[in-house]
Amino acid sequence: MMRIITEVFKMPSGSIIPLLYAVKEDGQVDRAVTDTLCIFISHLFPPADREFENLLVQVSAGEYVPPNPLLADFGVNDVNAWLVAPYAKDGCLSISNENISDFSIDDGQPQQFSIKDFYATSECWKNLQKNIREKGAENILGEKFETLIP
Repeated sequence: MMRIITEVFKMPSGSIIPLLYAVKEDGQVDRAVTDTLCIFISHLFPPADREFENLLVQVSAGEYVPPNPLLADFGVNDVNAWLVAPYAKDGCLSISNENISDFSIDDGQPQQFSIKDFYATSECWKNLQKNIREKGAENILGEKFETLIP
């Protein structure tokens, strides 16, 4: 089991930022998941979040045909997602982070996630955003919210 964690963190400069990251069973941050799936989701601001989720619906319905199978199906801030072969298996998405060579498409290995993993992680992130809107970031500073992913 992997834990997906969200929290509001206060930087030494005083800035308050929301965080989304993955933790392995041994308690260590999982860089592969954090630097791909978590960063991708945290960069999906409206309307990009809805656009990407609409693509996932098309893929699940078997209606999506990529315009160019050699290019990513969706990308935000140099973090790219492939939804169909040859880069993604059925029911999965492949995510690369072109700013981190270990997880880039050219030098490293993009990471595979199930669509269920995406939705579970995304829901955790959306819940943090909702808590921030309702309570204010300062009022949930240091609280951690978790979701388990098999």
